[in-house]
Amino acid sequence: MAISPMLTTSIQRHNIATPRLLLTSTIHHVHRPSLGCITMSRHAKSAAVPAKAAAHAPCREVVLLAFEGVEAIDIAAPASAFSKATLTAPGAYRVHTASPRGGHVRTSAGFAVADTVPMQAMGGLIDTLIVAGGEEDALRRAIYEDGAGAWLAQAAQRSRRVASVCTGAFALAAAGLLEGCKATTHINACDLLAQLCPGTQVQRDRIFVRDGALWTSAGVTTGLDMALALIEEDLGRAVAMQIARDLAVFTLRTDTTPQLSPVLLAQTDASVRMRELMAWIQGHLTQDLSVDALAQRAHMSPRNFARAFAAQAHCTPARFVAQVRAQHAAALLRQTDWPQEKIATRSGFGSVDTMIRAMQQHLGLELSLIHI
Repeated sequence: MAISPMLTTSIQRHNIATPRLLLTSTIHHVHRPSLGCITMSRHAKSAAVPAKAAAHAPCREVVLLAFEGVEAIDIAAPASAFSKATLTAPGAYRVHTASPRGGHVRTSAGFAVADTVPMQAMGGLIDTLIVAGGEEDALRRAIYEDGAGAWLAQAAQRSRRVASVCTGAFALAAAGLLEGCKATTHINACDLLAQLCPGTQVQRDRIFVRDGALWTSAGVTTGLDMALALIEEDLGRAVAMQIARDLAVFTLRTDTTPQLSPVLLAQTDASVRMRELMAWIQGHLTQDLSVDALAQRAHMSPRNFARAFAAQAHCTPARFVAQVRAQHAAALLRQTDWPQEKIATRSGFGSVDTMIRAMQQHLGLELSLIHI
């Protein structure tokens, strides 16, 4: 859920002098933390644990921080993923939902998260600390009035990795945890985050961003994608894929996936017939998807089809097909060990070179991210 520019007024009202540490003037005893093991591991290689070794690893403490008015999906999605992981790999995680005062916490949807643990009771080492997002007023109260910002700054120093979902990134910023890092948040709040935190490299077109042991995800449902990536790092791809299947995830999206998918953008003003065709295209990428073939499927002349598609999808049929194929190829590169020739074929590209050019053009991927 996006935060409005009124947050700037709130910051001024709380006499906060610098946007890079939003709690500096409100909580005087909070200094910019060293981040403990986060600082040490920012430039380290992935700490992924092989699946076999993970079975013998100690139980990882996962703490999800909620608050009154928290976005329901922000807390439910990662909680579901890690809870599924405990069934797939028994003993891998112990999941706790904490809040400033403990007890029942009302979500933005109106129902409550029951029996949360007071955040101050969460002592000891934390493996994964995740803070959810919410509406501006709710988030501001949690940070300033309920002490969540101060607690996050302290808890981060004893956490192996720290993460946020959606506008939870503003809570991390308030705790001084985003300074000098790459991060993202809800696409409608990215500009504000960049304005308030000039020392943060805000990645506007990524569904989640990892910078060492700091993870941030974009809007709402992307918290599930990030949680699956966190689990994959710990337990391996097979476990993450099993959880994705259990949760009926359409595809395991990567950190390079844009926040606004081309399919969603194209469907915004599309008719039912066009939306059905777009959905069909996603499942038949290896077939002939030329204008003539798609027009025949839509029972239209090629000329009328091309005009109607462009008017409703705001892009040409060829561009839409290329974008969807590029996203599919990027997902396969992340999810499989297939050779690139096979990935290109399964995504409907005639060659690896064509696939790479499409990924660069439509996803903005650098060659280093395509794993050539």
